[in-house]
Amino acid sequence: MEPLARQQEDESTPVPTGIASLERFPRTQEEADTLDKLLATEISGLSLAEQDQVTFELHGIAGETEETPNLLKTSFEQLEKELQKIKVKPAYEEAKYLNPDYVNNTGFQLSFLRSENFDCSSAARRLVFHFQKKAELFGRGDVLGRDIRLSDMDQDDMDFIKTGTQQVLPTRDVAGRSVVCFVKKHTEKLSTRKPICESRSFWYIMATTTKEVETQKKGFIIIVYTVGTTGGLDLGLIKTLQSMRWAIPHKLFGRHFCYDDNTIRPIVSGLQYLLDTRSRLGFRAHFGDASETRFQLQTYGISVSDPSPFQEVDGNLSLAWHEEWLRLRSAIEEADECSVDAIFPRRFDVLFGKGKTVREHTGNLRAGHLVNMWQNEYDKANKYQKTEIAERIVAIVHESHGRFLKSGEYGWFVVEHDVAREKVSQWFRKQRRGNSESGKAEGSASTSKRASPTVLPAQDAKNTKK
Repeated sequence: MEPLARQQEDESTPVPTGIASLERFPRTQEEADTLDKLLATEISGLSLAEQDQVTFELHGIAGETEETPNLLKTSFEQLEKELQKIKVKPAYEEAKYLNPDYVNNTGFQLSFLRSENFDCSSAARRLVFHFQKKAELFGRGDVLGRDIRLSDMDQDDMDFIKTGTQQVLPTRDVAGRSVVCFVKKHTEKLSTRKPICESRSFWYIMATTTKEVETQKKGFIIIVYTVGTTGGLDLGLIKTLQSMRWAIPHKLFGRHFCYDDNTIRPIVSGLQYLLDTRSRLGFRAHFGDASETRFQLQTYGISVSDPSPFQEVDGNLSLAWHEEWLRLRSAIEEADECSVDAIFPRRFDVLFGKGKTVREHTGNLRAGHLVNMWQNEYDKANKYQKTEIAERIVAIVHESHGRFLKSGEYGWFVVEHDVAREKVSQWFRKQRRGNSESGKAEGSASTSKRASPTVLPAQDAKNTKK
C-alpha cells in the first residue's frame, strides 16, 4: 500500500502526537487496534469541556454565532484587508476581473466568514484556495466568476452524478443540518471510474448544499455508507476529496461511517488519521447490517425513512429522491440562466404598457385593487404623504416578489424604483380623475332630469288640452 501523507493545503492542522510517524494506513486488525489506542490516548488528553463541546455539536446542540450588524460590518472590512495581504492569488484575481459582482457579493463572502466562525484571516485563505481549486477542476474563463452548474459537466461527469454515489438526503437532521451521503454500492454500476469526475461531482454537490443560508449557519453531516459491498476504498480519492473540502465554505459537525465488512476496519481506523483532533472526536463508525446501521444513524437524529438512499427497491438501493433532486436542480439552473439573458413576467409583476394583456395581467389587477383601497387616503393627503402612500404600494408589490417591468428592444426589463413609484402615483391621479368625471356625469344627468319638461303620453296630452 502506498504511503498516504497528510494533505498539504491545511497547514494549520497539526499531526496528532503518537501518529506522526505513521506512513501508511494500517493493514491488519492488530495495527487497527494500535491506532485506535493512540487515538483514544489523544482524545483523553482533551479537557472534558472540549469533549463535551464536540459531543454537543455532533448531536446538534451547539449554538450559532449571533450575527450583529457591527460584527458583519467589521468582518467584511477585515476580510478585505486579509485578502490584500495574500499577494499571490491568480485564480481569485481572474474571477474578480471576470465578474467582480460575484466575487464581492456580501452573501458569497459571508459564507466563507461563517465557515470559519468569523476568523477573517482563515476565511480569506479559504476564499483564495476556493478559486485555486475551482480553476484546477473546471478550468479558467467565465466559469470562475459564477456558480458551477450541471451544464458545466461533461458526459462522464453526468454519468457518475446520476449513479447516486454522492447525494444529499431529502431531510435535514433534527438539528436542521444538511446530510451528504457517499453510497459505495452505486459505484458498482460503473465500468470504469475517473477520479476527476468524482471530484467535480463532489464539488457540485457540496457547493450547492452549502450555498443555503441555513446550512451555512447550522452546518452539515457526512455519511459514508458501504453496507452490502466488499473490498476496500480508494484511499487516494478520499485524500483528494478531504483536501478539496477545504476549498468549499462549510461547517462539518460529524462523520458517520457505516460498514458490514470487518476486513475494512483497518481502513476505517486509518481514515481518522486524515482528520485533525477536533474532527476525530466527531467521527463515528457504525458496524452492522443495513437495519443495525440505520438504527444507529437514527440515534444521532438522522432520518433514514423513505425516500432515502438507504432503502432497497427490488434488491437495489433507491435512487428516487436523488433523481428528483437532479430534476429540481436542472429546473432551477435553467431558470437562473434564462434570467441572465431575458426576463419573463411572473404572476405578481406589474407591467407597463397598453392593451388587454397588460390590463388583465394578475399583477396589474392586484396593483389596481391596492390603489382603490388607498384612494380615499391618497386624495386627502398632502404632497409628501402622497409619496409615502405610493412607496407603500411599491413595497407591497416587492414583498410578494413582484417587479415593475417595461418592454424594450430586447424584451422586458426592471424599471428604476422612482419610475415604479411614479407609475403608482399616476394610477392614483387617473383614478381620481375618473371618479371626478364620473361624479360630474352623474350630477349632470341628475340636473338634466330635473330641468327637462315632462313628456306626457299622447293620450294624456289630449286630455290635458281638453
